[in-house]
Order: sequence, then structure tokens, then C-alpha cells
Amino acid sequence: MLLKNKVVMISGIGPGLGIKLATIAAQEGARGLVLAARTAAKLDEARIEIEARVPDCRILCVPTDICDSAQCQRLVQSALETFGRVDALINSAYYHGNFEPIEKADLDVWRKTVETNLIGTMQLTQAVIPAMKEQGGGAMVMINTQATRKPVVLDIGGESGYAASKGALGTAVKYLAKELGGYGIRVNSAHMGWMWGAPVQGYVRHTAAEKGIPEEQIIGGIARSIALGKIPTDDDCARAALFLISDYAAAVTGATLDVNGGDYIPA
Repeated sequence: MLLKNKVVMISGIGPGLGIKLATIAAQEGARGLVLAARTAAKLDEARIEIEARVPDCRILCVPTDICDSAQCQRLVQSALETFGRVDALINSAYYHGNFEPIEKADLDVWRKTVETNLIGTMQLTQAVIPAMKEQGGGAMVMINTQATRKPVVLDIGGESGYAASKGALGTAVKYLAKELGGYGIRVNSAHMGWMWGAPVQGYVRHTAAEKGIPEEQIIGGIARSIALGKIPTDDDCARAALFLISDYAAAVTGATLDVNGGDYIPA
């Protein structure tokens, strides 16, 4: 199994990618999951779903706002008290902000986006580093976005604030990889494109209803730009991120993995 006996911490547990990361990590042999989200109800739902599929995996749920440094420290301490170590951290928590042009952007919303996606993520990362150093290594993956590499402006507007915050996060990953490599700690980015899950399904429904056209027409328009000819599923995208925390990626750090079905292919 890809993650046999590993303890995996995942932030941002919710109805999209977060729950897929957790469920598949359990299916891939993780002996312990440390799940974090702002809302306790989301964590309870995740626990029930995972336990139904993988009853042998131990699960620790800790309501956590990553924008609060003390809560990040509490999360890591709880994990260490329960499992004794943290083998991997997947930073999946995020705040999207508005779809809008930069010219008219609400920069107070940008501040909240940066506070969550960059500062909050770094707070949780800082909290887990001492434990990984002490145990002799670990792996981190930052869930990033294709929007930093291929700007897209939809009918509902662009996502420049979100992309800018994630672009800064991508730069931080490169520095972390250099700083932590000597301790056996790997740090990588997984840049997600379109993912067929709750958020994209909601966008498709909304856009189709607003334009008065079938949902299949919206889906087809998106899929035409993707080399594989279809929108990747949340499950497939989660598996790509989980590969980066596995031992199969032992030689990979400071890397950017594009997870988009070939929608964006770098030169």
C-alpha cells in the first residue's frame, strides 16, 4: 500500500478534495489520520465516511482554524500525543475569495485570502516542522492551483486574488525544500486544475441554469481544452497529491506537479 503505516495530517477537510485525500490515504494503508477543518460537523461527517470504508484506520479530528497559530500548535500536539509522530502534512485548507477583475478587486478580501492560503498554511507548516526534524524526516504537500500557471477568466470573473496568494505559496515551497532537505523533510506542490467534485459541479449547475443550456454543454466546453478529453475527478487528483507524500517520491522535493489532465502543459 502506498502509505502503509504512515500518520498523515490533512487540513481543509470538506466536501471536495479534502475528504478524498483523507479517504484514499486510509485506503492506501495510513495507520492514522489527523484531520483538521474549521467546522466540527465537517470533521464528524468525514470520520463517519472514512470509518465505513476503512474501519482499521485510526482517526483524530481536531477543529482548527489555520489562521490561528495557537490552534495549529494544538493540532500538532494532539497528533503527537495520539500517534507519536506525523509522517506527512497535506496543506489543503484554503479561502478562495471573489471572482473579480483586479481593477475592481476588494483588497480586504485579498488580505483574507493571503492570510489563509499563505500565512495560515505557513503557520501549520511551522508547527509540524520540529516534530519532523526530531523524528528524522517527513513529507509535505501544498495543494496549489493551475490558476497560478494558466490565468483563466470565467463568465463569473477571474480568480486573481486566489491565484496571487497561491503563487506566493508556491515560492515558499521552493525555499522550504532547500531549508528542510538536510533534515530529510520533502516539500512539494500539487497544482490542481479542473476537478470533477462538489465545487465544479456547483459551478456547472449554476452556469448552465443562468445561460439556459444543458450542463453537458458546459462540461464539454471545459473538457475540450484538456488533453485527456475529460475533467479529472477529485479522486484521481487526490491520488496524485498522495503520491508526493509516499516513499515512491523519496527523491522528489521542491517540485511542482501539474494535476490537470493536460489542460496546462508547460513548455
